[in-house]
Amino acid sequence: MGRQGSLPAVLLVLVAVGGFGFVVWRNAQPVPAVQTIIPTEQQPTADSGSGWQAILRAGFGSNSTPLPTIQPPLTPFVPPTIALGSDTNLIPIPPADVSSSLRPTLNAIVTPTRPASSPSPAATGELAIITAQSVTRPPSVWQPPPLNPPISRDPLGRDHYWFIRPVDSNATNYALFSYPYGSRGPFKDNPLRVHNGIDMPNPVGQTVRAAGSGTVLWAGSGFQNTSSYGNAVFIEHDFSYRGRPIYTVYAHLSAVIAAPGQIVNAGDPIGLVGNTGRVSGPHVHFEVRLGGQRYGDTVNPLLWMVPYVGHGVIAGRVVNWRGDLLDDEIVTVRDWRTGLVIDSTTTYIYEDTPSDVNADPLWRENFVVADVPVGRYEVITNVDGQRVSKITDVTEGMTSFVDLSPAAPATAQPANP
Repeated sequence: MGRQGSLPAVLLVLVAVGGFGFVVWRNAQPVPAVQTIIPTEQQPTADSGSGWQAILRAGFGSNSTPLPTIQPPLTPFVPPTIALGSDTNLIPIPPADVSSSLRPTLNAIVTPTRPASSPSPAATGELAIITAQSVTRPPSVWQPPPLNPPISRDPLGRDHYWFIRPVDSNATNYALFSYPYGSRGPFKDNPLRVHNGIDMPNPVGQTVRAAGSGTVLWAGSGFQNTSSYGNAVFIEHDFSYRGRPIYTVYAHLSAVIAAPGQIVNAGDPIGLVGNTGRVSGPHVHFEVRLGGQRYGDTVNPLLWMVPYVGHGVIAGRVVNWRGDLLDDEIVTVRDWRTGLVIDSTTTYIYEDTPSDVNADPLWRENFVVADVPVGRYEVITNVDGQRVSKITDVTEGMTSFVDLSPAAPATAQPANP
């Protein structure tokens, strides 16, 4: 019984080992290559007669239109020339032998000028030009451009910069500092007469223009029965100041190119700078008269003539401790930032004489310094031995006003009787 029961177990082991060995042997064999066939595609064959080589051998495209080609030039390029005429007497001229007379010239272009509002007396023959002058010169020094009048920027309405400058910016169109309005001149030991206007020194022949629109009342010599003005033009303007007429005077002209009764606009030429009358050199004397035509009706032109761009005006009063206006006192303007003196002038007062100068009806000043660049300044004077100064700011196109007076007398003053 024991031997028969163990035989089947041995057989089972042998069968299992044999089966396992067969599986191992089977997996160790190489896998044959599998070629995937796509049913919808025709597979390539070794027959080369059906490929692109066969298409080329068949002459495909030989009947198509050939591409254009450019025939390369077979002869050298020769530039075209203009055939000569039948005139065989023509002699060619080398360029070096062409004279300047045969070369073309350019005509100068003349800048048109605006005609005057009415015919010039020089053109009509009504008034002969006294001296022929050349007025076309290259500019030497240009001044800053002036603002466009009329200007009144003061919040209280005290400013009236209504006139243009009577001389162009390529010349001296500012006031001579040594003989300002109301001054007796630079030398106290040899005083001049009180100056009722301002002077602009320029070479003889510089154009003088109307400062504003109006009517010419006088043009020529002998203005107001005096030879001091020389040749002068006197204009009554077609605007007024608070109902008071305004006049301007232009004196010492070498030539007068305006006539009485002529209507002029601001900027119209009315004369040429000269040295006629009582002068020490060629210049134009410019006056503004307010309310009347007399010599004693003048006011300071610096408060009526428009300032430069970026500039303003300083005006003020110099008085003593009692409040009396002081005459012929020196006023100095110093740049507050740099400490440099930029200008100076002298004071003036009204003395109730026929040749008086006058303060502005609103400002009531007794000195004016014009054309001060915008900035901060110290205004300085001396009253009875005391230094008096004020700080002021200058604004473009406006008047800055300062009062200069000592706080107390320098020395004890006797009581008034």
